[in-house]
Formats: sequence, structure tokens, C-alpha cells
Amino acid sequence: MIKETITKTLGELPLAGRALRWYANQYAEGSVVTIRQGLGTDFLWKRYHRYVNGYWIGHYEFPIQNALKRFLRRGDTFFDIGANAGFFTLIASRLVGETGKCIAFDPSPDNATSILTQIKLNSLTGCSAVMEAIADFEGQADFFFASAGSPIGHLGPSVNGEQRIEVKVSTLDSAVRRFGEPNFVKMDIEGAEGRALRGASRVVNEIRPTWLIELHGAECEREVRTILGAASYLFLNLNGEPVLPDRALPGHFIAAPSA
Repeated sequence: MIKETITKTLGELPLAGRALRWYANQYAEGSVVTIRQGLGTDFLWKRYHRYVNGYWIGHYEFPIQNALKRFLRRGDTFFDIGANAGFFTLIASRLVGETGKCIAFDPSPDNATSILTQIKLNSLTGCSAVMEAIADFEGQADFFFASAGSPIGHLGPSVNGEQRIEVKVSTLDSAVRRFGEPNFVKMDIEGAEGRALRGASRVVNEIRPTWLIELHGAECEREVRTILGAASYLFLNLNGEPVLPDRALPGHFIAAPSA
């Protein structure tokens, strides 16, 4: 972990960070490299310049990597909602092992291409990519990107000048009928986390997986906390420590089902 910490620290220093980014960008678009740090060590990664270099270097979001290691178990089924390029799907596949499953959901065609590519490069037979948004209804909807080629987008409404595509939308309750019941759900969908939970009544109340959720603003926190709190989930930080009831939830948090 010392090497990973040094790399992350250097990347945050202005001059060193620019030097590291210059070095990283010398690799050709579409080149295949081996991840050398973190829980993704020794996985192959096909580079696309639209994604952060932290994916292929391996030092991206260490606290989340460590939280997955802390809570995922061999044989688990892992849902990656808003999987982006597929980095955490790879890490989860290592943690759940050959007897587990990883299902990566993302409505972006570019992201789905990356996820499928990383899965195939590493011969991960227990992983699947699903090109769908997760919300509180099923059907089609407009999905918006800040600019063409951006790896980050959101369901409507649009903000000024955003690029629009139409995507398939499903609910988590529908997803479990197709892909099985998850033991762990990681969710980062740019503020639509509450909508996803509203479409997951059976998952929240009956299946009761552990959740790792990224919040996007106070309203998102209020809605997510209300839904999971009503179902008697315990709120923890990424280290597994309880969040006091009178404290705001951290930007990334764990929701664990109570006994």
C-alpha cells in the first residue's frame, strides 16, 4: 500500500501531477497495459483517454477498493450500478472468485464497450455488462452527457447544452429476476440513487444486500437515508464504523442490513 499511497500523493501535487499525466498520455488510445497497483494488480486494462488514468495505474479510489475487500465474500453476487469503465467490476470479480457473479450496469454505449472489453481481456466468465440505466420505472428515457464522448451522464432533466441519447431503463427489482439476487450493490448514478431505490422495494426490504452508495447533494442524501432508514439499515463509513444518527452521511457510505 506504500507504493499506491506515494503514487496518489504525487498525482495531487501540481507539478508532479502534470508530469504523471503527461507520461500516462504517451500511451496510445486503445493500448493494453497491466495494472500494477491496488486490488486490480495484474489485470489487463485497455486504455481509453476519456477515462481517468487512475483506472489503469490502479490507485483509483483506494477507500472504495478497501471497502469492497472488507465487505465482499467469495461466491457473492455483486451489482455495479453506474459501472463507468468497469474498474470496480474487475476488482469485485477477484473478491467474489469463480463461484461469484458481477453484473455491471451502465447506459452509456462507450462505457458498455469498455466494460465488455475489460471483461473479455481478462477472461472473466462470471461478469456481465448490461447497457441500461437503473431507476424507478421500466422503458426508454433521455440520458444526457455534458459533452460528446464524456464517460459521465445522467437521466433528465437536461442542463444547458448537454448531449442527449435515448437509453433503456430498468428497475433493480426487475434486474434481480434476470440476474439473480445481489449480496452487495455498489451505486454511483449521479444523483439518481433515490430513484433507483424507489424501484427496488423487494431488493431493499426482502433481499437486503449491503450497499455502497455515492451521494450527490443534500436532496439525494435525504431521499436515500429515508428509504434505507425505514428498512432498518445501519449506516457506516467506508471503514465500517457507524455514522451517528445526528451526523450527515459521508459522500460514500455503506448501508448494512440490521440483524
